[in-house]
Amino acid sequence: MSTYRGNKRQHFGKGGGRRGREHGDAGAVDENNPVIQCFREYAAILDAKHDKYERIVKISRDITIESKRIIFLLHTIDARKNNLRKVCEEAKERLEAIFRNHFVNIAKELKDQDPYQYARAYTNGMQEFIEAYTFYEYCSGKDISNWDAIQQKLTYKKSQYDGQSDVESTTEKDNLNPSSDSPLGVVSTSTLTTTAKKGSETSEVACMLHPQDFVLGLGDLSGEIMRTCVNSLGSGNSDSCFQHCRFMQELYKGFLSVTAVRSRDFSHKMVTLRQSLLKSENVCYNVTVRGGEAAKWGTTDDVSSALFQVQLSKDDDDEGIFF
Repeated sequence: MSTYRGNKRQHFGKGGGRRGREHGDAGAVDENNPVIQCFREYAAILDAKHDKYERIVKISRDITIESKRIIFLLHTIDARKNNLRKVCEEAKERLEAIFRNHFVNIAKELKDQDPYQYARAYTNGMQEFIEAYTFYEYCSGKDISNWDAIQQKLTYKKSQYDGQSDVESTTEKDNLNPSSDSPLGVVSTSTLTTTAKKGSETSEVACMLHPQDFVLGLGDLSGEIMRTCVNSLGSGNSDSCFQHCRFMQELYKGFLSVTAVRSRDFSHKMVTLRQSLLKSENVCYNVTVRGGEAAKWGTTDDVSSALFQVQLSKDDDDEGIFF
C-alpha cells in the first residue's frame, strides 16, 4: 500500500514537471495588467506601513529604556543626603528630553495616519513613560497630571518640531516681497489672519495617548511607591511610610471604581496593585507595632522578603469586584 502511494506521488511529480516544462510561458506576469498593477500598489502600501510600524517600535524601545533609567534615578532620593531637589531637576530635564526627542518623532510618523493602527507599536513605551512621569510628580510633591494634561504635552505645533512654522515663513516672505496687488505694497491684515488660521489648523501633530495606556501606567506607579515606602523605612524615615500607604489606598479605591473594563491587562494590574498595597500596609503595621525597631527590621533582606511574600487565594476577592 505504501509502495503504491509512493509511486503515485512520484508519478504526479513527474507529470507536474512535464506540464511545467510544456507550459513554461504560462508563468510570466503581465505587468500591464490592471489587476497586477493594483496588487503592486497594495504591496507598496503594506511595505510602507510595516516600515513605519517598525520605526515606531524602535522609538518605543528607546522611551522604555530612558523611562526605566529615570525611575532608577528617582529611587536614589534619600532624606539623609538631602538630594530631593537635585534629583527631581535632573529627572525633569530628562523627561522633557523624551518629549522633545522621542514622542515628537512618533507624532511625525502618525501624521495623516490612523493612530489606532499603530497604538500597539508604542503602548509599552507609553506605559513606562506614564509610570516615570507620574512617579516624578509624586516625588516632587506635585499633583498627578490627568490624561488631558499629558495629551496636550504630546501635541506639537510645527514650530516645535520643524524649527519654524509655515505661517512665520510665509509672513516673512510677504514682508520682504510685498504683493503688487496691495496698495503701496502693504499686505492686508485680513490676509495674514486667514493664512495664520489655515496654517494653525494643519501645523499640529500629536502622539495619541490611549486612555487605557494612561490607566495601566498609573497601575505600574503603585510598585514604585511600594519600593519607596520600603526604602523610607530602611532610611529611618518611617513617618513617610504612612503617606505612601494612604496614597496607594486612594489609588486602589479609584481602580476599584472602574467597571466594565474588557482588558486582560487591567485585571493583571489590579492584582499587582493589590499586592503592592498589602506590602505597604505590612510596612506600616510593623512601624506601628515595633516602633524604632522597624527600621532595623527593614534593612534585613531575609526577614523582609519573608514578610512581604503575600499569597492571595481565589476566595479572597473584594466585595463586588470579580475579574
